[in-house]
Amino acid sequence: MSQSSHNDQALNGLINELQVFLALSLEGNNVSLQEWINETINRVDSLCWKIRDCSETNCPAYQNECGRCWLIAGTMCGGKVQGKFVEKYDSCTECEVYRQATGTDPVRRLRELVIALIHSLRVREEELSETRSELKVLGGLLPICMSCKKIRDDQGYWTQLESYIHQHSEAKFSHGICPDCIEKLHPGILARSKNNPIK
Repeated sequence: MSQSSHNDQALNGLINELQVFLALSLEGNNVSLQEWINETINRVDSLCWKIRDCSETNCPAYQNECGRCWLIAGTMCGGKVQGKFVEKYDSCTECEVYRQATGTDPVRRLRELVIALIHSLRVREEELSETRSELKVLGGLLPICMSCKKIRDDQGYWTQLESYIHQHSEAKFSHGICPDCIEKLHPGILARSKNNPIK
């Protein structure tokens, strides 16, 4: 087989893998990267714990069949935790394990870059989903008293603005007093404090 037809075959294989992943993504099932790797691509033979004769059994990459330690958060290279995927990816691509896995074949290297890109997008999607679930968002029209600023809730009860917002969001309040209210409640106090600053 010529080098050109070998490259064409490898590129077609990559295109097929991407089509399978796209089909899996569009099904609406939350397919994990591991499931996608299992269904679409070959495992990496250059397993980090074998190459480096590593005995860090607490490392999430230890005996992980995926073999792509550069995609796994919290690996323990050099005896210390490497952190999130985005924090460690650059240094991982300089490692001999990554270089051995990707080799010099441009299609193989492109495949790994695509996998890393997809993984990066999925990590961001998970982070956004977590953030979205943590947020309680206020929306719609809020009936508010134009005098005392209490809010009428869904049961028709009037509640202090702070209580309502605290119950319906993650916001917390600290209290202070604005200059207008200081002047209204304690006339002349601001003028006196400007003339007699505290020493």
